[in-house]
Amino acid sequence: MNHYSDINIENVSSTCKKLVRDLHLPGLSVGIVYKDDLVFSEGFGFADIETRKIQTPSLRQRIGSITKTMTGLCAMALVEEGKLSLNERVVDRLPDINIHGHADSLLIRHLMTHTNGIGEAPTMHDYINPWRLFWSNYPNVPKVTESYPHGILVEVKPGTKYAYSNHAFNLLGEIIERVEDKSFDNILKDRIFRPLGMNNTDSYDKPHPDLTTGYHHAISHDERDILDLWGLDLPEEDKLDGYNIKGEYSYVKTKASGAVQSSIYDMAIYASMLLRQGKGIVNSNTFSFMKKPQWFPHPKLSGIGITFFNKDRYGQYTFYHGGAMVGGWHTQCTIIPEKGLAVLIHMNLWSPEFRSLIDSKILQAVLNAPPKEISLDQPDIKVLKSAVGVYEPESGHLTNYRMTSELGRVQITEEDGDLILRSRRGSWREGIRLSPFDIDDPYLFALADKSPELSLLAFEPTINGEISGIRFGQLSHLTKNQSLDPWV
Repeated sequence: MNHYSDINIENVSSTCKKLVRDLHLPGLSVGIVYKDDLVFSEGFGFADIETRKIQTPSLRQRIGSITKTMTGLCAMALVEEGKLSLNERVVDRLPDINIHGHADSLLIRHLMTHTNGIGEAPTMHDYINPWRLFWSNYPNVPKVTESYPHGILVEVKPGTKYAYSNHAFNLLGEIIERVEDKSFDNILKDRIFRPLGMNNTDSYDKPHPDLTTGYHHAISHDERDILDLWGLDLPEEDKLDGYNIKGEYSYVKTKASGAVQSSIYDMAIYASMLLRQGKGIVNSNTFSFMKKPQWFPHPKLSGIGITFFNKDRYGQYTFYHGGAMVGGWHTQCTIIPEKGLAVLIHMNLWSPEFRSLIDSKILQAVLNAPPKEISLDQPDIKVLKSAVGVYEPESGHLTNYRMTSELGRVQITEEDGDLILRSRRGSWREGIRLSPFDIDDPYLFALADKSPELSLLAFEPTINGEISGIRFGQLSHLTKNQSLDPWV
């Protein structure tokens, strides 16, 4: 594919229509950028179900964590200007915030790679319900210095473990504000939105006439577990069309991690800048460094650079970021640099269950990628015997919060010569067969799941070949615990 005309636009459009119909989505907007041009943009379904307002690419979406890439670009612009260094200690920039644990070795670079040792709950005081620190019913969110009454614990040594952390970007945003001596909203406006001409984009995080209405589906099995953990009752909610439930607008407390609203049209401008190596925002060398993997534990699995994740998808190198807002929005921005392409997805539905499926299906249509092939071969006998057992997240309650709530422990069993993976939570709960993926690497496997693209995992052997852990494509890591018995 050397030119956008090679994209089967009709196939992309029909794929989106089918997703909206089959998954009962409220609405979906998709944009495809080729270099400087938005070559495809279309809305599907409804921006608002009750008023029958049609979904269009001109409408706003809460883009959630894609904001982090913008925050990272602002930080790297300051690095270029000599106003900030990636190797500075965070405690030196934020001496009035109580950061403890491994705080002395926490550097600014760690904040942007999710290797900072800070979990989604900043301390064990917040562990039972950490989401109250992310969301507010009121628009005037507290200052960062007032947000952490119990401080922030750097639970593990920075640079030794990946754990997604919104609070790390909250700290990064505060550092940038202090360097610039202006509000985060004005920093993004001056450094990103105004230079690029993104005129329908801001980080004020307020309801807007052009904003799509957010929805969610009925609560999932895993979400019921979390409510039980928190001691909360199951909410009574009305399904407007038999499937979709209107969400509530909650304000983001960690603004630098997810406060931006934008449209497909404006995000196409942003994506074009990313395709042009950060032109107009940072220099090309800086941008190349941002894409370069900073945490890349296995060459065939996902990695992360400075704010951007990177992964081989359908045979193409991509860098990307997604966003999720519990009030009812999911977004994705995927860059395929060798093709000069970017794919933008805005969905006004909160759905962890469908998010990756929708992203994969649309990207497959854009790239005209064939269906995945899963081998029926059985594992190497030494792997088959050694892999069996129960695996759990490595040490750290706070930095394991997402892993524990979304996946939990994993067990591997041998059944009729195959390896079967089961998780305590999530889509693998009922069991997934593992298929050998690489003849030269007997420890690398593909999951025979329902995703249209390959999901990989790698077993970790010790020096004598015994398996001690698993690395997943989502950068998750589990270690074998010989003292635990399988639950099936």
